[in-house]
Formats: sequence, structure tokens, C-alpha cells
Amino acid sequence: MPYTAFDRFVAWCRFRAARPHVRPHARVCDLGCGLGAEFLRWLGPRISFGVGLDVQVSEAEARAQRMVVSDITHGLPLRSGQFDHVVMLAVLEHLSKPEGVLQEAYRILAPGGSLIMTWPSAAVDPVLHVFRRLGIVSREMESDKHERRVPPDELRAMLLEIRFEVAVHRTFECRLNNLLVAYKAG
Repeated sequence: MPYTAFDRFVAWCRFRAARPHVRPHARVCDLGCGLGAEFLRWLGPRISFGVGLDVQVSEAEARAQRMVVSDITHGLPLRSGQFDHVVMLAVLEHLSKPEGVLQEAYRILAPGGSLIMTWPSAAVDPVLHVFRRLGIVSREMESDKHERRVPPDELRAMLLEIRFEVAVHRTFECRLNNLLVAYKAG
């Protein structure tokens, strides 16, 4: 089942929250990019280079675009220090143990680079379950596979332990979603 209109609207809200934190002409890695790496396509000519990683991406799709078929929980097949931004939009809630992915994000960031994350509040899960049964949310969104939400203070401590500097945390969409931006020291 392809993404629904609702899926695309919710993704656009995440894109809109993350975009101001992406510098023009940046090199961007989208971890958990989803089908079509839509965030990278949406950024378009604003960035100099973008690559998306996701386990859902087909080999054919990966060859046609700058995408890599990869389970991000088992390390990233990318060189260290090559990206200005790593984005994880609606990915954190799918990770039972996010530390390894966050450490890898830090590794592939260039000095002064940033990690840009969004994730939904746990309050949206019951709504998503109903929407999924009604076909409003697609199967590809994997809303039925959400893990325990890491509280923002716990996430902040985890990022500081990895050596990120946390600069921004805020909520958006009536407090139903979170945005966090953390930096690798330059």
C-alpha cells in the first residue's frame, strides 16, 4: 500500500519543522528515509548532496536514487565525518535501543554538523492504531511497531554522553510531535 494523503501531510509537517535547521548547500544523510526518500527530494536543490538509508527501500529504488538499503540498527555503511546534517524524522520511536544509531549518527557527522530528529508523542499511538485499521495510515508507516518513547531529558542525557551538544528541543503540532537538534562540536 503506498503512502496515504494523511501520511504525506504528517510527513510534510515533520519536514517543515526540520528544514530551518538544514543549512543551504549541505550534505545530508536521512536515516530511516522511508520509501522515496521524500525529505531529501523535498529539500531538492537547497542541498549539495543527500543520501537516504532505510530497510524498506527496494534495491531498484536504491539504484535509481541516492538511497541505500540498510538496517540502521546494525551500523551505517558510510564514511566517518562526511555529512553536515543527519536527520531522523519519525525514526526514534521505532528503535528499542537508540544509542547505537545515535553513536553512528555522531560518527558520520562532520565537526560542527547537526543531528535533526522528530518523533511523535506516545499520545498519538491510539489514534494511529485506529487510523491504520481504517486505512487512513499506510502499513509502511509502521505505526503498530512503536517502541517506548525516550523522555526528552533521558534522550538529552544520552546525546550528551555520546558527546553531542544539545541546542534545541521543542514540540510542534499541538505538542503531538517533538523536534530536537544536537550538534557535534566543531
